Amino acid sequence: MKGTKPSRRVFWFVSTCPLFRVVFLLSTVVNLGSSFVATSQLRQHQLDYSTTRHFVSSPSASSTYYATDQVDLSSGVSAQVLSKFPSNSSSSKTTIRSSSRNTKPPLIFIHGSFHSAWCWCEHWMDYFVERGYPVVALSLRGTGGTFAGEGVKNVKIGEHAADIQAFLSQFEEFLQNQSDAKNKKDGSNPAMWQNFMGSISPPNSSPAKAKPVLISHSFGGSAVMKYMETFPEELGNLSGAILACSVPPSGNGPMTLRFLRRSLVQSWKITKGFALKKCLDQLDLCRDIFFGGPVKVIEEQRDDGSTVSIVEDYGVSEEDLVRYQSYFQRDTVATIDVTDFVKHLPSKQWDENRQSPFLSKLPPCLVLGANRDYLVDREGVEETANYFGVDAQIIDSPHDIMLGKNWKLGAEAIFHWLEANGM
Repeated sequence: MKGTKPSRRVFWFVSTCPLFRVVFLLSTVVNLGSSFVATSQLRQHQLDYSTTRHFVSSPSASSTYYATDQVDLSSGVSAQVLSKFPSNSSSSKTTIRSSSRNTKPPLIFIHGSFHSAWCWCEHWMDYFVERGYPVVALSLRGTGGTFAGEGVKNVKIGEHAADIQAFLSQFEEFLQNQSDAKNKKDGSNPAMWQNFMGSISPPNSSPAKAKPVLISHSFGGSAVMKYMETFPEELGNLSGAILACSVPPSGNGPMTLRFLRRSLVQSWKITKGFALKKCLDQLDLCRDIFFGGPVKVIEEQRDDGSTVSIVEDYGVSEEDLVRYQSYFQRDTVATIDVTDFVKHLPSKQWDENRQSPFLSKLPPCLVLGANRDYLVDREGVEETANYFGVDAQIIDSPHDIMLGKNWKLGAEAIFHWLEANGM
């Protein structure tokens, strides 16, 4: 195979695992070519990013618009940033908050592998904007929106951490640049911007309210852990941190061993989906890994004795799935350098209790897991929770908790946690 060696990509799932060689050998007899039909469908959905500021409609094709910016970071990349802010319009349903002065912390979303900032736009960004939170989603280096460099195929975990740090250090400047409200096509007005920008450093209120909350998913959680480990002196600048279905501090290796003991089939599907990137063009495999499994037809009996067939697609239609796969293809221009990642796992720095070395400096933290997660098992979630010194909260969802029909369960869990912590 050209490009990145398969062994390097497989190393993402396990650092040392003799049994895993059996699984990997099966890959040599698998058809590595993409289906012509699937490829044609995906190409029809490819999107392009401009390097100038513009507005994009919600990926779910709603009437919602998000500002899209290319932010030049001090770490050396031009990062794609999607954002939306609460409106002060009395006619808007976003007036859930009780005060005309917005003092709720901004929420910064960090995506996982194969995804980028778009994944938060489907449901969650609007959900939190309607509850008074400014929302911002960053596309990490190597995705379609944040170019990693000519010919770059792998990104180091330290580079992701540096990009997060750079964006956070420039965050107030980014917010200030959004104050040109006349360029906002939806959801903003000058009065709201004056109120919001005033809340960054209001004269008679707590400045902590303006500190952002980091919300990460899957591998985005590993990037956040590396940021915290590298820049512990900056943790006081956060209001909180939330990790959902995060890759645990010890990486994927121990989880892969557990999966091998439980199910060779599941281990093989994960290997094929990620190491061989077949979830980019195989619809059923993509469903298994991210969205809860194959479509089912359920026969339900009515009160009158008749039966009705109900299609269970877990809230992800065939059209949605093809669209998501096109985004996955676009956002795997450069993927994580797995060899480097294994050398710099967060677990290499944890203490005798398997907790983070920066535990005493942490803001309030929430660790979420999903009971139907195909990639991160319960032990992995518990490991992450212990690393942050908190109890894990498990919701009913597959891996992509921000997508699919149960998206609201994860959003509500986060919202209730924010409220409980005075945010």
